[in-house]
Amino acid sequence: MGVMASRLCLTVLLIACLGSFAWGMRYFFQHPANWSRGMRVSQMCGTLFALLHLYAILFYNMFSAGIAAGLYVCSLVLFWWAIGANRSHPLSAAFLSDLPQHLMDRGPYRFVRHPFYTSYLMAWCAGVVATGRLWLVPTLLVMLGIYWKASQAEEKKFAHSELAAAYAGYRAKTGRFLPNPWKLAGARMSGWWWLFQKNASRLD
Repeated sequence: MGVMASRLCLTVLLIACLGSFAWGMRYFFQHPANWSRGMRVSQMCGTLFALLHLYAILFYNMFSAGIAAGLYVCSLVLFWWAIGANRSHPLSAAFLSDLPQHLMDRGPYRFVRHPFYTSYLMAWCAGVVATGRLWLVPTLLVMLGIYWKASQAEEKKFAHSELAAAYAGYRAKTGRFLPNPWKLAGARMSGWWWLFQKNASRLD
């Protein structure tokens, strides 16, 4: 793939990711008319950093266009997979104080507790990988900090809700942003042990 074709492909994928995220904020996530401070900071940083990533893709040499394209595609797939899992129960936007009313553990939530943030981080990581520009790394780190703080706030809301016990069990089986192989293996072993005990009790 030529340089111009790589730039075009990555530009289209970046715009597709940003358009999807903007659609989700406008039509999927529930939020009040007056945004919280955290929401405003996240939007301002996201808008500024998106322009920087687009500029880098358009005007700097490509470092690893193939891997970056894969990250953008994975970001899109994960985002819409999470949207589909929550179709009947839209989520509240980040940094709101409302308590959760349901616990989602299907789709990508079987592996990570915050797949939307994982999707966003893939997109920010893709810009860095695409161009190899070190001055884009702080954009990734800042957004990681914002998403980490937002995820902590959301988990505290679960801890103070009627779903606290259920969420504690769910948290023990999943990673925050990335799948945790040790937790997944432990959950699978627990499931096998439960089945063994159940079948053994039938034989007594």
